[in-house]
Amino acid sequence: MNEGTAIEVAKSKMKELGVGENYIIRYRHLRLDSQEKRRIKGENHLYILIQPTYWIKVKSKAGIYNMSDNGINELQHIHRGLIEVENPSRRRLDAKFIQVIPLQKKLDKEVELKQA
Repeated sequence: MNEGTAIEVAKSKMKELGVGENYIIRYRHLRLDSQEKRRIKGENHLYILIQPTYWIKVKSKAGIYNMSDNGINELQHIHRGLIEVENPSRRRLDAKFIQVIPLQKKLDKEVELKQA
């Protein structure tokens, strides 16, 4: 998935979740050393995997992305909650994500009160 598609997916997902345009997007580029496993606390954020390498494995409650596992019949690019990113290879690899962070509606109400 490329960045443009990921941003369109993010817009659609945020609308679907009732967030509308009340979110921010960040580009996350993780460098994982050989045999490294990393956990990301995504909470209510979406992590959209872009430009993955063959060996990168990503797992969350939304699904799994693992090109090396022939038993998986659908690879998930959108992840949320506790996300595990793994590099099982013998060399350093990159994992690139678009992170979508919903903003709290409470902040909007505080701004309205200050302006009144």
